[in-house]
Amino acid sequence: MLENLPFNEVTTGLGILLVMVFFVTSSDSGSLVIDSITAGGKLDAPTPQRIFWAVLQGGIAGALLFGGGKEALSALQAGAIATGLPFTLILLLMCVSLYRGLAEN
Repeated sequence: MLENLPFNEVTTGLGILLVMVFFVTSSDSGSLVIDSITAGGKLDAPTPQRIFWAVLQGGIAGALLFGGGKEALSALQAGAIATGLPFTLILLLMCVSLYRGLAEN
């Protein structure tokens, strides 16, 4: 898609960088959540425990992508969309609720 835009090498590189940052921050957030759950809700869990969960999560994701190839990536994309759809509906309902709340005055 980006090959039709000016500076396609730059925009493609920037797009890849942004996708990498998205995946890294999402993985880090997931590791933080699972770490706090396994630590009994404490936010200051030991650092080696957080590293363990981050490495384990990355290893499992890498193994799934390596073992499944392009089909696994398509399945992960479909799964992400399927799990995001209900959340989208909740956000839309929250927008309507916010609008109605602000319009009362």
